[in-house]
Amino acid sequence: MSHLLPIEVEAVCQLNGPRDAECARGSLACCPELAVDSWGVCRPEIQLADAHVYLSTIAVPHTLAQLVPIRPAPPARIVEVGCGDGALAAALATVGYDVTGVDRNAAMAESASRRGVRVLQADIKDVAGEYDVVLFTRSMHHAENLHDTLAHAATLLAPDGQVIVEEFAWEPVDDAAAAFVYGHRAELVAAGLLDADHPSEQLLDAWIAGHQTLHTGSAMLDAIGRIGVNLITSDTSILWRLVDGRGGTWTVPTTQAGQALNAMRDTEEDLIATGELPSVGLLASVHC
Repeated sequence: MSHLLPIEVEAVCQLNGPRDAECARGSLACCPELAVDSWGVCRPEIQLADAHVYLSTIAVPHTLAQLVPIRPAPPARIVEVGCGDGALAAALATVGYDVTGVDRNAAMAESASRRGVRVLQADIKDVAGEYDVVLFTRSMHHAENLHDTLAHAATLLAPDGQVIVEEFAWEPVDDAAAAFVYGHRAELVAAGLLDADHPSEQLLDAWIAGHQTLHTGSAMLDAIGRIGVNLITSDTSILWRLVDGRGGTWTVPTTQAGQALNAMRDTEEDLIATGELPSVGLLASVHC
């Protein structure tokens, strides 16, 4: 049974027309010709030429909502490990957190800095200071040594501080989940929203080949549980965030990509609820 979405690109309002009610609310449904800020809010002053589409930007409201039950209240000090272009860090700062971003990639660190994020170009193991939260956002699976990385993260925490991890476990992906990811990728490419390669081999084989060098979800949870107490975990949807793959390029403004991805996320969550897809995303928190 196919669970692919009919992709439609809808222009709700134009640059030369009046801003409608959706635009006034800052909805992702508005202004496909304009860029949006880290909250997904319409920003007429940003030109399309600068509107590179980042999945992290589109996903920020979803991530913020997931963090609400486990994050401390502002103005807690948060260091985000693998902050990328700073979309989430900027959003957390906007709601009152004292945020420092860390990324090893110079270009990403520069992008985060341009957003106004205080950022360190470094490996987390080279960072010093004291924080209330060390937040890993889809970066732990790349750690050279899970135990060393988390042991150092624990040394950065104030008393009763937290390590919070947003990640994905690649190993539960089955044929249905692989078909979900690559099938939607093909649909987005056919609709002209995304430029990305489609696997030539069996889809599950392609998934395994592309992810087997990463840490598994079970290994990450085991390492997290060893550094502190009161481990809390929850399953989340995340396949929709992996649809563009490594090297995929979005060919439309953020709002149009956002419409398709939000619909894909809703479908994924429905299929998880009915048992037709495994839950691949994970959220974990531990006090140290």
